[in-house]
Amino acid sequence: MELKRNYTKSLIHVLNFFLFFVGVFHFIGMDTIYAMDSNSKFPMFKYNRERTGRVPIEGPSKSELRWYISSAGEIWSSPTINEEGTIYVASTDSNLLAVTPEGKVLWAFKSGDEIYTTPAIGENGDVYFGSVDGNLYAVNSHGKLKWKFSANNAIHSSPVIDEEGNIYFGAYDGNVYAVDAQGKLLWKFKTGAEIMTSSPAIGHDKTIYIGSWDKYLYAIKREGGLKWKFQTEDKIDASPAIDGGVIYIVDVNGKLYAVNSDGTLKWGFDLGSRTHSSPAICSDGTICTGTHDGNLCAVKNNGSLKWRFKTQKPITATPTIDANDVIYVGSWDGNLYAINKDGSLKWECAIGNSLLSSPAIDSRNNIYIGCVDWRLYAIGQ
Repeated sequence: MELKRNYTKSLIHVLNFFLFFVGVFHFIGMDTIYAMDSNSKFPMFKYNRERTGRVPIEGPSKSELRWYISSAGEIWSSPTINEEGTIYVASTDSNLLAVTPEGKVLWAFKSGDEIYTTPAIGENGDVYFGSVDGNLYAVNSHGKLKWKFSANNAIHSSPVIDEEGNIYFGAYDGNVYAVDAQGKLLWKFKTGAEIMTSSPAIGHDKTIYIGSWDKYLYAIKREGGLKWKFQTEDKIDASPAIDGGVIYIVDVNGKLYAVNSDGTLKWGFDLGSRTHSSPAICSDGTICTGTHDGNLCAVKNNGSLKWRFKTQKPITATPTIDANDVIYVGSWDGNLYAINKDGSLKWECAIGNSLLSSPAIDSRNNIYIGCVDWRLYAIGQ
């Protein structure tokens, strides 16, 4: 356990940030109270079970900073949003926060250790997230613990929820876990090495896809057995994205793979730099992912480069794509970028510190994003 937790610590040192454990809530603006909005939901990492990162609503046309709140630790977790517009985000201070669209903290739930995962929201309103303490937590919409499931090893993999309410996630022990909505283990599937930050995606045929440090992309049957595995050239930190029956995955050496649903290679593309960002997919099938050399790369679904957009520092966060195929992504250079589908800049918002969190968009066209400066930011118009 300690050796595996050192991966997180060493990565933090690479990013040149240190964890802190004090903070205060701070507001820089308050708008009128929002009405209940059933279209606000952004329920899990990369928005949907296929992990496309594509949202059926528009993002903001301008980059105005509406408000921020402070946690007591760095925010690597990406925000998610329930039907009423409540934002959930986790922090390295071990807390899950529930925040209104106006920036008011409703409650904080404390886990047993740091949280890097993105919470997932079930149809019943419960919130599921993993912690470095090795537990998957189920917390209700009022911030009360319903149950916790012990994987006995750190969890950095963000959970995904299927149509029946079952939850799937990976852990440092190399297992993929399937747990039902009551916290009962359905099955676990062993890969050949640690599962670090790769988070499972679910295809239309209910196959579960996930990457491992053993250099394989796994396709796992709904019942827990192996369907196939595809070997990559290096370890996998990224999460798969599924579009048109093709599974897209990136290894840490920076190779993007398009894998057919039978486990055969369709094509591969060298991104030119190390990659920890996960792919997101535009409506025309263009695959977008960030690289350590600071580029957002857009690759056509035939495996050829469409364009690159250059930022000043690495991009390790995963892009989010709106209904107009505008791509939103944060960089270590401290800027949140809105990039048009042709690769031109729409706008940028200077936040000032590295952004490792992926943006969430609500139906009011606001963006929420976490930062290593301990803050959750709301950007709108």
